[in-house]
Amino acid sequence: MNYLFTSVVDGKQAHERIVTQIKEAILENKIPPGHRLQSERELTKIFNTSRVTVRSAILTLRNSGLLHVKKGTGGGTFVTEDIGGTQISDLLQDIIRWKNISIEHVIDVRGIIEPSIAHFAAINRTDEDIEKIWASIADLEQSFHQKETFQSRDEHFHKALADAAHNPLLSVFQASLIDLLFKFISSIKWLEEEKESMSLYHKKIAQKVENKDAAGARRVMVEHLVDMRQMLARYPLEGVLK
Repeated sequence: MNYLFTSVVDGKQAHERIVTQIKEAILENKIPPGHRLQSERELTKIFNTSRVTVRSAILTLRNSGLLHVKKGTGGGTFVTEDIGGTQISDLLQDIIRWKNISIEHVIDVRGIIEPSIAHFAAINRTDEDIEKIWASIADLEQSFHQKETFQSRDEHFHKALADAAHNPLLSVFQASLIDLLFKFISSIKWLEEEKESMSLYHKKIAQKVENKDAAGARRVMVEHLVDMRQMLARYPLEGVLK
C-alpha cells in the first residue's frame, strides 16, 4: 500500500514534496501511529526519485519526531506513537539559546501552566488517575536517598497530574517545560527537608484533586511553586540552559 503517494521525480523541491506527502498521510491518520513505513527502496520506486532524496526526507521527519527507526529483526522506519515533551523541549532548547531565555523565564511559564493543570485535574480526574498520582507520591518517598531516581519520580508526579487533566495540549506543554527544568534540577543535591517539603505539597495537591476541589488544587500548586522557587534561589541559575 502506498497511502496514495504520488511521484515527485528528482528535481527542485523533490525533498520537500516527499516530506509534505508523508507528513500529511501521518497527520490525517492514513498511516496510523506505530505503523511501519515502506523501505527506502520501495519509497524510491513510489516517488520515482533517488534513494538519497528519500533518505533525506525520512531524516527530516525523524528530526521532527514524526518518525523513528528501530534496528534489528522487525525493524524499519515507524510512525511515532506519541510526540511528547522531549521532542518539543529539544526545539525549545534551540530557541532558548537563540533568544537568550533564562531558567527564570521557564520557571515563570511553569507558574502559569501547572496551577491550571492542577485545576483541570481536579475537575476531570478519574479513579485510575488518582491511583496513579498517589502511586507516584509513594514512589517518590521511597527514592529519597537515590538522587537520580528521586528526580525521575518527582517528574512522574507532575506527568500523572497532567494526564489527569485530560487535556493533551496542556500535557505536551507541561512535559516540555518539565523536561527543560529537570535538565537543571538534575544537577541539584536536594536537602532532606527540601525533599520532604516537595512530598508534602504533592500530597496536599493530590488530596485536593481527589476531592475534586479545583480552586484548592490550583491554590496549593501555586504555593508549591513558590516554595520551589525559594528553594531554587540557593542554587546558581545563570547559564544553566546554555
